[in-house]
Amino acid sequence: MRVIKGIIMAIGVIGILVMLALATGLYLYSLSPSILGRAVPVAVTADAAQSFDDKLESADTQIKAAVAARENRELSLVVTESEVNSKLVQMLAEGQLPLKQTLINFGDGYFLIYAVLDAPVIDAKTGAIGRIEIADGKPKVVIDEFNLGKLPLTESARARVEQLANIIVSLETADIPVNVTSVQIQDQQLTITVTTELGD
Repeated sequence: MRVIKGIIMAIGVIGILVMLALATGLYLYSLSPSILGRAVPVAVTADAAQSFDDKLESADTQIKAAVAARENRELSLVVTESEVNSKLVQMLAEGQLPLKQTLINFGDGYFLIYAVLDAPVIDAKTGAIGRIEIADGKPKVVIDEFNLGKLPLTESARARVEQLANIIVSLETADIPVNVTSVQIQDQQLTITVTTELGD
């Protein structure tokens, strides 16, 4: 009988420890990530959101014209922090993103992202710092740091986030007939330079 009682007590202690670990995990999950302390607020306006749309539309028109003319034309697209954040705020207001809040900064060679995901029980506060490199003429996202609240995360968690980001980028850029030749992040701007591919 003492063996059974010992097993039951051990199971009870394990259950208490699991509950404590879950409570601690939820608490850390709900806290703001350390990356937020490095984020800088960005002014957003309707004009900046429209400017973002206009620049993308102009770039798309130029790419299509170059492909139609079978020209290898070099084109550059420059977007500012204000334009990107204004567009994101517009998309949030229209319910196009599963987020409650987001902020992007363009530093000297890196980007910083802070986002609050609209989760069922507790909103997930995340942050990431990374770079954009070029691989085979396509942009590749490299995540140097990733936070989910203040939870201690493994290297594999950062790698999975990086992999997911690159899958999204690949899907979004798959049918654009360009080779990316340069990506620069500086002075609160993102500059992407591409060369159009010859049409079939």
